[in-house]
Amino acid sequence: MTQFTDLWREKVGEALDAAVDGASAIGALEYVERLLTALDSEPPKIWRAPASSGADWLELGPWEKHAWKLRIEQWREGYDRVVAGNATKADLAMVHEHACEGAYGDPAYGGNQGGQGWQRIKFPEPDYPPSRTGIDRG
Repeated sequence: MTQFTDLWREKVGEALDAAVDGASAIGALEYVERLLTALDSEPPKIWRAPASSGADWLELGPWEKHAWKLRIEQWREGYDRVVAGNATKADLAMVHEHACEGAYGDPAYGGNQGGQGWQRIKFPEPDYPPSRTGIDRG
């Protein structure tokens, strides 16, 4: 299981906050950690299953799993450069994308805790939010 150091969390949190003010306070850091460790569990925590399915997370096929493995490896390398202070433009674009997803996306994926991001931008509570029941934060 992947573990993140305090320094890693500090530097990534700072980068997320620089991209979207206050993003880490509402769960963007947890979102990134979950994203980077999605393949550490079975099924992988990539696609949240609809509440009616009885499953928490959807299974990935072998090609999907391989593609996600490559994508996550690239993200990890990008975050390693961010932490080392050597971020590229592409790395900062990735951080911005993840800060937005973590601040304003579905809370089922670890960010936007308690819908705080939605409240911040006055986004109405979704009528069919898959995140509202059975949220697994682990």
